[in-house]
Amino acid sequence: MWKRLPVTWKLFVAIAATVAIIVAALAALTATSMRAGFSQYLLQTELDGFDALVTALAETYDADAPGWPELAGTPDTWRSFQRENLQPAGAGPVGNPPPRARAPGDRRGPPPGARPPPNDPLQLGSRLALLDANRNVIAGPIDEGRVSAIRAVDVTDADGRTTTVGWLSLSVTDVGQITADNAFLARQLQTLILTAVLAVALSAIAAFLLARQFLSPVRDLIAGTRELAAGNFAARMANTRRDEFGHLIDRFNALAASLEEAEQAERRWISDASHELQTPLAVLRAEVEALLDGVRQPDEKTLADIRASILRLSRLVADLNTLSRADEQRLMVERVDDDLSEIVTEAVDAAAIRMEGAGLTVETDIAPDVNFACDRVRLRQLLDNLLENARRYTDAPGRVVVRLAATPSGVMLTIEDTPPAPPDEVLDDLFRRFYRVDASRSREHGGSGLGLAICRAIVLAHDGAIEAQRSDLGGLAVIVTFPRDT
Repeated sequence: MWKRLPVTWKLFVAIAATVAIIVAALAALTATSMRAGFSQYLLQTELDGFDALVTALAETYDADAPGWPELAGTPDTWRSFQRENLQPAGAGPVGNPPPRARAPGDRRGPPPGARPPPNDPLQLGSRLALLDANRNVIAGPIDEGRVSAIRAVDVTDADGRTTTVGWLSLSVTDVGQITADNAFLARQLQTLILTAVLAVALSAIAAFLLARQFLSPVRDLIAGTRELAAGNFAARMANTRRDEFGHLIDRFNALAASLEEAEQAERRWISDASHELQTPLAVLRAEVEALLDGVRQPDEKTLADIRASILRLSRLVADLNTLSRADEQRLMVERVDDDLSEIVTEAVDAAAIRMEGAGLTVETDIAPDVNFACDRVRLRQLLDNLLENARRYTDAPGRVVVRLAATPSGVMLTIEDTPPAPPDEVLDDLFRRFYRVDASRSREHGGSGLGLAICRAIVLAHDGAIEAQRSDLGGLAVIVTFPRDT
């Protein structure tokens, strides 16, 4: 049954039950404390009216025979002393009426049906006791189970020093009887109970409203996740909260935005990949159909064109495979200690002839003996792509500058060139797949738009960072950093 209840009702029941238990416990403790405290107050007030009796006890006290032995003989002696030294019967400030008939078996107080003696209207014979200085009973009854109050009997000597020589102990007449005082206490308890019930009711209402408030954003989140599960990644939640639910809504909206961006990126990826594969496939199809129709002969030029298309298609497939492995975090790198200076020098030497053919000069500033734990093959692929990108998109005559330096935090590789430079607003997009500043110009140079994306994947696999900036030479500067501890 409990497991089937909605969360709203579970919260409501839990909070309301907890508040009810706490209020009930507080009400019970308050009632008990009030009853005991009120009875104690009444007794103490009654004792304060026994000044004549206290004075008489002090005057009859004998230091040579302490403890009033003359009163310890029989109960009648103590009762007689009370009658002689108290105000006229009933004159005390507080009095209690006779008790009701008691239930059989209750041994406290007078027996069932008994009436108080006519000369003891306050029932002091069954309530008032005389104790010595150590609070041992001298005369009168003592019932440990009843609420009682005490008053000191003090004696002042010739030097003015006051000494407590005894105590008066007064207990209640009958804890269960209904008196005017008990009626007042009952009214107070009724008020306390009514207040407790009202507090529980208000707490239950507050718990219900609080539970509904807590679950309102949860329901919205459930509806939002259903939208995401249905493929509606444009779903967003309005956030007007500043608590933990507000942070959760922000995370939900961020997740939805991420999924929407990933979906759009996937669509672009499929569209761009299909478009890039279509061009070499179309060339191959045209060449093969021309051979089959006899329009072209299988001479060296025709076969060379077919081979170029096949190589371009192979490179594109290899690049796509590299990026897919990077997306799946399976781009394998075998890192061993190597001389990065040597790797950069070899890459620059290999690209020098093509640079010269494009009307570009290459300048280097390579620090010697830069040791770095890396995958030599992958870093060579990184350098070849960066140098080829500079060759394709730098106007002749121009310059390409390659710098390698060891820094306090690691290693820095910089490749920068002369104009033209891409616009500043697209610098962050250069490492995106299939991105081209000028698509027609890029295809004219044979680029697929994957070179810089592959460079980024290789750098990340080495725990490094790559960024594009405007070069001081007027063109593009690509900066690659690797941490020293890798």
